[in-house]
Amino acid sequence: MLLPELDFAYEEPDVGYVKIRLHFNENLLLPEEYYRTIVPRVEAWELRYYTDPNNKRLAARLEAYHRLPQGAVVVTAGADEGLRLAMQLAVHTGRGLAIVEPTYGMARVVARQVGLRPTVYTYREDLTLDVDALAKSGIGAVYVCSPNNPTAHLVREVEDLAARFEGLIILDAAYAEYAGYWSPRLYEYGNVVEIRTFSKAWGLAGLRVGYVVADRKIAETLRILSPPHPISSFSAKVVENALEKGEPYVKRAVEETAEVRERVLPEIKAEKYSGPVNFVTLKIPNAEAVAAELDKAGFVVRTLGGKPLCPSCLRFTLAPLPVMEKFLQALKAAATI
Repeated sequence: MLLPELDFAYEEPDVGYVKIRLHFNENLLLPEEYYRTIVPRVEAWELRYYTDPNNKRLAARLEAYHRLPQGAVVVTAGADEGLRLAMQLAVHTGRGLAIVEPTYGMARVVARQVGLRPTVYTYREDLTLDVDALAKSGIGAVYVCSPNNPTAHLVREVEDLAARFEGLIILDAAYAEYAGYWSPRLYEYGNVVEIRTFSKAWGLAGLRVGYVVADRKIAETLRILSPPHPISSFSAKVVENALEKGEPYVKRAVEETAEVRERVLPEIKAEKYSGPVNFVTLKIPNAEAVAAELDKAGFVVRTLGGKPLCPSCLRFTLAPLPVMEKFLQALKAAATI
């Protein structure tokens, strides 16, 4: 049997849990009390039996929480599965996909996995988006992340793009809560698939729960493409409890993240990307070497070499201030190499 040569991959470092993890943008500011509050008791029957098809109960709970139309939410196994469903839908348009770079590396990987060879558009130097070029491109779908990873900026042109673009817009809104966008609304344009996650602001990355919000017809198509039981009954119950009891903790952690960011940014003299997210990206010429030194000091960060506007960058997650103070000391020492 001849297997195809796959020249794409998403580098997923296995760093364990001993070092301080500043590479995945997990929410490091939520207290243990939050988790004790939302972890449910699970009955035997909930583990014995399959969940309700498409986790429709949780989908309905999310629709009620966000005051969305019935049928607008599709529950997914993390945001990446929502991304995969949206890109599978893009395959069926037959008119290709554009990805606006620099952005989340998994977008290009998933596109290639489902058989797409994406066209790359880039942000301008001032991080604005050329809506006119995309609107006239004839491409069937476009992926945009806002707030964007790794540049941390809000893509303010998304709504204009939704109004002018005739194809499908795949909007990755993983960090939306940090920017104050708690409830999706761009689905109203009819061509936007907004991908949300509980892995970032909600601090539940280990559960692997995401969801997609879209026009009802698009959402129904995505459900057809989805496996029938995307997440476990335990994960669904934790998320339901988080929505009911955990919001004050999450909102406070988002506020604290902004406070930490305002304290940290003046301490860093390097050129950087920062914005309403829980990470900072540094533009430094020796990112790989600095990351290696930080690793020796017990801090794991992410390097992002080779991306447009980011030929050599280092990204780190914002953590509680005592952690950040130690990290900044290690960063200043590492940056002198």
